[in-house]
Amino acid sequence: MKKTLIVLKTEFINTVTRRSFLLTLILVPLLPGLILGGISLFGGDQITDLPGPSTQPQPDFLTSEGYIDQAGIITQTPEWLEEGRLIQFESEAQANEAVRLGQISGFFVIQPDYLETGSIRYISQDFNPMEGVNTTWLINSVIQLNLFGGDQAQFERFHNPILVEYIDQAPGETEEFVDMSNPIAFYIPYGMTMLFYILIVTSASLMMNSVAKEKENRVMEILVSSIKPRELLTGKILGLGLVGLLQLVVWLGSALVMLQLGGQTLQIPPDAQLSTGILVWGIVFFVLGYLVYATLMAGVGALVGSIKEASQATFIIILPILIPVMMVGVIINRPNATLPMIMSLIPFTAPNTIMTRLAITPVPLWQLLTAVGGMAITIFILIRAVSGMFRAQLLLTGKKFSLGLFFKALRGKHPDFQEP
Repeated sequence: MKKTLIVLKTEFINTVTRRSFLLTLILVPLLPGLILGGISLFGGDQITDLPGPSTQPQPDFLTSEGYIDQAGIITQTPEWLEEGRLIQFESEAQANEAVRLGQISGFFVIQPDYLETGSIRYISQDFNPMEGVNTTWLINSVIQLNLFGGDQAQFERFHNPILVEYIDQAPGETEEFVDMSNPIAFYIPYGMTMLFYILIVTSASLMMNSVAKEKENRVMEILVSSIKPRELLTGKILGLGLVGLLQLVVWLGSALVMLQLGGQTLQIPPDAQLSTGILVWGIVFFVLGYLVYATLMAGVGALVGSIKEASQATFIIILPILIPVMMVGVIINRPNATLPMIMSLIPFTAPNTIMTRLAITPVPLWQLLTAVGGMAITIFILIRAVSGMFRAQLLLTGKKFSLGLFFKALRGKHPDFQEP
């Protein structure tokens, strides 16, 4: 036990004191925080105080525009339109004079044949093509409203044609979904998927690289002469697991704080805010997911003879946890459908699938507990299987990696991996 703690301490300290690790640990949450602070400091008021429906794009700054309606289309203006924001003129001479005096930045001329051609001219003294969206969104919205006869309800329905409510007919279960009309509400669960994929894979890869590197530079010969291979395996898994757990707590904790502080600035819907329960379940599923893949990676590291061979085998091992990343759109759109539920119960796909679903809707407790139980059993089986690979003879020699040999070793069917 004492030697296991020494290995744990050594792996943890050597990893967290690396400059690259410290920079990554700090900069990943720091950069979004600085961006959010900049938005709040320089642009927050414009985002939160601008009138208008949420479906309309908003300009970066408020300027008055003019228009000349030669087609006689505009009879009403939206309720959310600020007074003086869009000014009507009778002739181009009047509008040009207003531009010269700086009363408006430019004006639109709606052509008499607009209904047939959709033709509109924009006249300005200093037109910037990069500001095209900021310039045209307002007149576009006003014309759309009038094409609907001034019916605000039809106008809103045009921009939000459907609002789907998914109903699970299973007795005693209801679904509460995050409103996905705000793009940020989509990126939160997407970010959760990527966060757990990156953390679990990188932490587990550290395990494989550590073993393979020590075999390649022959440090393993010194280690196995003073410590049992199983003690070495346990110490490495726990030490590098604490490194990944530190990253998770810092990154996910920072995300929770930034979402709470920046919710109003970014207009994040209240139901899209992550709860503190996410952090608790995040720790649980990270630890379990890490143990699953770190144990597999340890087996690969014990099997191969060099870091190059270990890197080539990585993709095969991480393929299951990559599936939820490739199907993240399906999971986000239908988090309680059959496929996401099944992926939540499979130990190799459960960690990031469960966390993606938790970022959108409550997950039934029985599914959470079933996933935890399944992963715990899988970890127990894998550790017993990989322990057979952590033998002095194999750690000192290594073998050419092959998928068949790896699975035979996990099942204990290969004579080189059986206990004497």
